[in-house]
Amino acid sequence: MSANWLYESDKPDDLLREVILLESNWQDEFFIDDIELQLAELTAHLSVSIDKSEPVQEQLYQAVDCLIDELAITGPGLQDLPESSLANLSFCIMHRTGNEMTLAVLFRYLLRQLGFNALIAELEEGMALVIRLSSSELIILDALSGATEYLISNDDVKNSLVSDIAAYAKEIPHDELVKTLISDQKLALLDEGMFEEALTCVETLMDLLPEDPYERRDRGLVLNQLDCGKWAKDDFDYFIKACPNDPMAMFIRLQLEEQNHIVETIH
Repeated sequence: MSANWLYESDKPDDLLREVILLESNWQDEFFIDDIELQLAELTAHLSVSIDKSEPVQEQLYQAVDCLIDELAITGPGLQDLPESSLANLSFCIMHRTGNEMTLAVLFRYLLRQLGFNALIAELEEGMALVIRLSSSELIILDALSGATEYLISNDDVKNSLVSDIAAYAKEIPHDELVKTLISDQKLALLDEGMFEEALTCVETLMDLLPEDPYERRDRGLVLNQLDCGKWAKDDFDYFIKACPNDPMAMFIRLQLEEQNHIVETIH
């Protein structure tokens, strides 16, 4: 087996830390220092669970068994937890449960701490956690259940298959992952009526996506729920101008016209 399974990069692995820092804008249940301590404890426990004399693939399976069976980092199962908690990476770290995305980010971080080339990739079925063992070997890990799928291209098959496998495990860019994680939380907070937290969340996304009219629209929706109609109108006007043919823009325009008509009638 090739020795290039080890993760090598001159960039800090800051995906997890960037997300938990952003989350601190709207969640105050967990403190950064406590999260860092929890991460250190998980990493220490995980590192002693691996027999480094074993082949790399076996070491990975040992790590996965430890994550699922010993550390009990899994999906919520029968627990009735709100999606706003499961989509929150800080909650996932501290309570050792989350949805598929937050669990994948936590597993990615912990496995990379051990030296595995773990990445989150876009597959036909959606996003998945992938561990690349070599240029022609990879393992797909279901973060919710711990189930694994092993893919390999042997030397006796055509070289194009190696390229196919490499493309199959193309890593999703860092910025895109951050935006996906924060967007998931925004939607969960909106669905659960947690509008003050949702406002901070959507404004964080606006900082990440300053030119995105849909984030302006969402802020307008949240402001409307918080009885801040004057400020909401500015965001709605921006969205309507930027996306005039969007069905939602047409609906908002009608709502604004109706409100203006009511005000004029009262006067």
